[in-house]
Amino acid sequence: MLGIFKRSDAPQYELFCCSVRGASHIRKDTPCEDYGIKLDAGDIKLFSVADGHGDPNCIRSSTGSEYACKIAGEALESFARSVAANGFEERLFDRADCSLLMDRLIRSIVGKWISAVDDDFAANPLTEEEYSTAFRLGDEYRRGVKIERMYGTTLIAGLLTERYLLLLQQGDGRCVVFNSDGTASQPIPWDDRCVGTATTSLCDADAAGSVRYHVINLEENPVIACIAGTDGVEDSFPTSMEKTHAYYRNMIMEACEMGTQVMEKSLSDDLSDLSRQGSADDVTVSGFVDVRRASKFAAEFAAANLIVNTRDELAVVNSRIKSMESGGMLEHLSKLYDGLALSYRTSQERFTELDAQCRALEEKIAAHEQGLPDADKMPSQFMEFVAKLRFSGDLLSPAKKELERLTALREEAKREYDEASAKMKDAEEKYLPRKERYDALLAQKADILRRLSELEENNN
Repeated sequence: MLGIFKRSDAPQYELFCCSVRGASHIRKDTPCEDYGIKLDAGDIKLFSVADGHGDPNCIRSSTGSEYACKIAGEALESFARSVAANGFEERLFDRADCSLLMDRLIRSIVGKWISAVDDDFAANPLTEEEYSTAFRLGDEYRRGVKIERMYGTTLIAGLLTERYLLLLQQGDGRCVVFNSDGTASQPIPWDDRCVGTATTSLCDADAAGSVRYHVINLEENPVIACIAGTDGVEDSFPTSMEKTHAYYRNMIMEACEMGTQVMEKSLSDDLSDLSRQGSADDVTVSGFVDVRRASKFAAEFAAANLIVNTRDELAVVNSRIKSMESGGMLEHLSKLYDGLALSYRTSQERFTELDAQCRALEEKIAAHEQGLPDADKMPSQFMEFVAKLRFSGDLLSPAKKELERLTALREEAKREYDEASAKMKDAEEKYLPRKERYDALLAQKADILRRLSELEENNN
């Protein structure tokens, strides 16, 4: 017997698992293609998640994901007992020996999964509706070719004993380990072929050869939690993988506050909300947590999540700033606005000056016609002329001609001023709101950077 949890000071790991139908699957009335399990066998603990492919040709992927989880669980339990019975635990920590042991385990899981889906196909032939749905491979399925493809699925599975944590993965999704120091890591090597919507699968010809794995010596790193999630989780946080880690930290803190069983019950609503607000995909998580030890990191987790959220806030603001700056539209409008503002001020000053001159001359002419000439207040250009004529009757004629000239100039200046005013108003409507939003974003960015600096300083 492996004797996990026998010592009073040993980790007290509690399992949890939850799988929900994605928002898009609910809208389209398609089944949940994810599956997850947990198994507490006392001396060993097992968990796994699988994500059946949404490809129309993978018409039985929901069955494939269920088989994957169950077969992996059975194989891992048998593996753990065989390793313990033969005293092979230390071999798992040796790279060469571990490779041999894992090769047998992985080939066993893949082989049994292929046999299971082939048996399912033999017992349950495809219906005409299924053939028509699998439009690209339907004819091959009729000939019994590529049967495994219709059951295509990914898989992440974990085996926990007193000595080690064994993790294996085929395809995408993430397995996050929270180490004994509270840090989060993803120790299973990543497959670079899993990009975007593309993923490797248990239905691939090289499925066994492309399964990745990792073994953690719990005596060296007694992890506090491990959570495996299908890609519906990480795809809900496209800006940063740290957001996924933060989501899992929140999950762990809820387990510490409410207990793992209560947290697990609340997961259904939480994951459904995540799917609706994020990926819209099926979402499944499974794993374990040591509440007693994880509780010691509550403050650190809260601080780390606050930093992650603040960085995400900064990324959003930076994206908006970049969007406003892209294409040079803001700069173009700024230059156009400045140029029109100068033209507007120049035309305004010219019109104002000419209008003042016209009004002053109009007053002098009116005063002269009423017999109230006042040479001292005539416009400067007429001072010498006025002094010579002493306000004789000859003064009125040239004054009126000058008024006509000034009036014509004023009308021309008014047209230019009105045109400049109209252009300025149009420029203001296009530029000023953008400038106001841009300045607000810059101020918001400065505030976020200040808060982030304080948070990171306090966290160090």
